[in-house]
Amino acid sequence: MGKTRTDTEIDCAFCNGTGHDRFGLLSPPSACQVCLGKGVVDVPEPRVSCAFCQGSGVHPHTRLTCGGCGGKGLQTVREARAICPSCHGDGVDPVSERHMYCSACHGAGWVHIPGA
Repeated sequence: MGKTRTDTEIDCAFCNGTGHDRFGLLSPPSACQVCLGKGVVDVPEPRVSCAFCQGSGVHPHTRLTCGGCGGKGLQTVREARAICPSCHGDGVDPVSERHMYCSACHGAGWVHIPGA
């Protein structure tokens, strides 16, 4: 029998739905810091893949959770949006070059269109 889920729950991207620390940093059986061992996270619809981590939930080139999506791999979109003019949609801060997510869009790759 599978996990009982709400309509907004998805498999945790950081631990790949296992509920365990994917990198075994604390210890192999340690609970995932994103889903707290549940294997699922709540991300309401409509949702898009996080541009900064490319949906992995992992900060690029590290073993840390993605700052853009909090390790979930997806971000909720609640308004009209356009490609971020600062990062051009890749979610990466143009100054730090892959070390930080874009502060203008919080790593999503898109920004809110005012008045839309």
